[in-house]
Amino acid sequence: MVQVAEITELDGRTGCGNASGIVRLDADLGISYLDAAAADLIGMPVESLLGRRLDEVADLSELSTLMKSGTVFNNQALQVGKRRLACDFLPSMESDQLVGGILSVLRLLPEQLSDPSIDLKALLQSGSTSLDLNYDGIVIVDREGVVVMVNQAFADILDTTPHAIIGKHVSEAYPNSQSSKLPAVMESATPQIGITHYLNGKQVYASLYPIVKDGQVIGGVGKILFKDIREITLIANRLQGASETRAAAGSVARKESMSRYDVNSIVGQSKKMQDLKESLLRVASKNSNILLLGESGTGKELFAHAIHAASNRRYAQFVKVNCAAIPEHLLESELFGYAEGAFTGARKGGQLGKFEQAHLGTIFLDEIGDMPLYMQAKMLRVLQERELTPLGSNAPKTVDVRVVAATNSNLEALVREGKFRQDLYYRLKVVTLCIPALRERKEDIRALSINFIQQFNEEFGLEVQGLSLEARDVVMHYDWPGNVRELRNVIESAFNVVTGPLILKDHLPEQLSRMLGDGNAGIPHDIGPYLRARLGSKPLPAIVEEFEKLLVEAAIQFCNGNKLQAADLLGISRQWLYKKLQKKHHDDASDH
Repeated sequence: MVQVAEITELDGRTGCGNASGIVRLDADLGISYLDAAAADLIGMPVESLLGRRLDEVADLSELSTLMKSGTVFNNQALQVGKRRLACDFLPSMESDQLVGGILSVLRLLPEQLSDPSIDLKALLQSGSTSLDLNYDGIVIVDREGVVVMVNQAFADILDTTPHAIIGKHVSEAYPNSQSSKLPAVMESATPQIGITHYLNGKQVYASLYPIVKDGQVIGGVGKILFKDIREITLIANRLQGASETRAAAGSVARKESMSRYDVNSIVGQSKKMQDLKESLLRVASKNSNILLLGESGTGKELFAHAIHAASNRRYAQFVKVNCAAIPEHLLESELFGYAEGAFTGARKGGQLGKFEQAHLGTIFLDEIGDMPLYMQAKMLRVLQERELTPLGSNAPKTVDVRVVAATNSNLEALVREGKFRQDLYYRLKVVTLCIPALRERKEDIRALSINFIQQFNEEFGLEVQGLSLEARDVVMHYDWPGNVRELRNVIESAFNVVTGPLILKDHLPEQLSRMLGDGNAGIPHDIGPYLRARLGSKPLPAIVEEFEKLLVEAAIQFCNGNKLQAADLLGISRQWLYKKLQKKHHDDASDH
């Protein structure tokens, strides 16, 4: 949200002092607050403005588009009846979503005379430059080179906020960037279309235009077409089919060379998984190598796909290699390819290795801990020098590949034992993501089960609704040594024997039930004597209520205090569970 300090800074920047007013808007541009100064400048009482939409009071025209897209602008004319007001706008964002904004009403403008500032409404209406405010990175400066409008897409390229850019001279607004060419464009009054430029260390593709009014240049607009120049090459390669690469690769299956999943494919809302997915999205946009650690079956390959899909390499190939599945004598030719005649039976014309197939994209090296030492030395050269030499060739080739490696082994222990090169280990673990075992995030089991049931319903042509309470009890208590992969296999196994709308305990593999244990703390093991002892001692409703309390206590203990999970286990709503707990606490207090 916009802080008070930001509002004060905005007022100070425009030099309007105490004469300016503040209007707070919600996401629909409804007026949720305004001060007396703003009401006075608008010319209407505060009480008549509160709750109304701004576009009901003022003629926003194209300014509405800017405000709803979260664009920051300065010193723009707003027409309210016969009054023309100079205004600034600063959007309020929460979790990258627009939730409103602050409109600073600065001063009255002359009714007839034109204001010297850039008329953004006229610029947008003219269509002289096609501006997509929701995608294109856009910045507009006045004739002096001061930024008067900037949107979130442009600020994202600089890893900053529009508020940090607005009001600054264009030569000072871009940290770690090439000097802006907008001043030269305004000076020559000549647009520059499709130029490359460096912003925040990224090579972008942009177009720059002078803004002309009554024959005079009054400003300039910059439009970022591609946030990373490599996207153009990658898209072109994809559209052209990379015919030479495909012909040489030959055996590469399409399904293995493209990413099929993204971060939304990762099921799990536990705190651990939410934090992990946030970390994934942060590091994916960079180009550093990533090491995925986790037990077998936790979904390391799914994370590798998601990293590729969220990166600026997503238009290129995603190539996966299981280092443990390829015979040692074939691994070098698989990774680095071979030249024609390199060995008996070699393909005519040779063959590209996995690294060349992944050029400009991502290579996923699964089970990296099983790579033999001699191959580790060759791998290190590829990572350090970005070049490789195919088997049977003397001509090195340059490759641009991001490496995502994964292992369920303890690489540090392998390094100490001399089974894994320390230098390669540090090259691979620039960024490390540790994927938790399923037993460490049991609150995700329900969502995962539902997801698998939906998948198998479609595959088997069934309409299974879910797990019975007894089956769910087994699934929630089991430790899942095989992790998510084992859970998926268990659900698939149940689909082969299920006959009704629910998966029952009897449909689950026997070993799950054997592992269940008692899990019923607070409930007598032999239920028969317990019930017989109460028959006649209390009315039936009282016995049922007592037993219900025991079940609620057992469910909460079984779920380690997680009340949402306990309610789900009991098949009741969380509100009903809280109601039962409140009654229990009240009864316990009465007993004392």
